[in-house]
Amino acid sequence: MLQTAESDRLGPNLRALRQERGLTLDRLAGMSELTRGYLSLVERGLKTPSITALLRVARALDVNIAQLFDLNAAPNVRYTLQRAGDHDTTDRSFGLTPLAPGRASKMMEPFLMRPAHSPGAIGGPRWAHGGEEMIFVVSGRVAVKLGGEEILMGRGDCLYFSGEERHEVRSLGEEQAEVLVVIAAAAG
Repeated sequence: MLQTAESDRLGPNLRALRQERGLTLDRLAGMSELTRGYLSLVERGLKTPSITALLRVARALDVNIAQLFDLNAAPNVRYTLQRAGDHDTTDRSFGLTPLAPGRASKMMEPFLMRPAHSPGAIGGPRWAHGGEEMIFVVSGRVAVKLGGEEILMGRGDCLYFSGEERHEVRSLGEEQAEVLVVIAAAAG
């Protein structure tokens, strides 16, 4: 659910950051534990990465996820403010809107996510990443697969868990769900 302009910049920004650091696709693939082919597809705008993939790439490039979307993200601003109208025009295929892209150095990564209805549609296999995660259902209903358990959640429900546990979120029912996802980076 990135703004179209933002989703169009992800691939070129990733390529620019990689090249700025003198990394080949093969080297970045090894550092991020993703495949060269996958990264190539992301750079060319042919593949939309999961949150886990974004976290891995950002960590490998030593940047904040915000910098993947905005190369001018400022690490020292006092605050960022994103108004409701700032993310109305969206790319539905991605399903993810970063909520604080203007601030590069932060301990949390907040997103609005519109999960797909089918299992595995966002991110392929279930996600796992360092740190902790919170999911708050803004609207609709979702099913969260967490480890071997499926947890059904509705508007106003909140789930907090270790990001290292494999998890997947999908919309239930006819209404497209919208959830607030906040990922806190692992210490160290």
